[in-house]
Amino acid sequence: MKQKLIWFIQNFEEVAGALLLFSMVSLAFANVVMRYLLDYSFAFTEELEVSGMVWLTMIGTAAAFKHNVHLRLMYLDDFASPLVKKALYGLMILSSIALFSILGYLSLEHVNDLIELEVTTEALELPEWWYVLAIPTGCALINLRLLEQIFKSMQGQGAKQ
Repeated sequence: MKQKLIWFIQNFEEVAGALLLFSMVSLAFANVVMRYLLDYSFAFTEELEVSGMVWLTMIGTAAAFKHNVHLRLMYLDDFASPLVKKALYGLMILSSIALFSILGYLSLEHVNDLIELEVTTEALELPEWWYVLAIPTGCALINLRLLEQIFKSMQGQGAKQ
């Protein structure tokens, strides 16, 4: 049981992303089938799919940082010495943590505003903060994976640079 829990934690982004993408595709497919067979549309599916895309983007970003395959500028890296490469990598990690910490904090403020104002979604009339919560949750997950990269590089397991 412990091994399964460790596997799930290590592969959380992949599992959550796959389940979320499957759900989004299923909703879209059901909507298309209903529209063409019964001339009836599930209008609420668009709302869920757009929200799912935000969640998927944040989960995918965390997965990219976990595997160290995120977008980055490599121009200076090609000309740099190994010491400068490590410094650039450290700067990238620290600036990414700063960025996602600020984004997470500001999005939490937005979530609090939505809760206080009791804003609901158009189609399903669900609390809108449920959808917006993807951003601070994703930022926390991204920062966790960035800290994991720091820990791995300090242990000498190093990331692909």
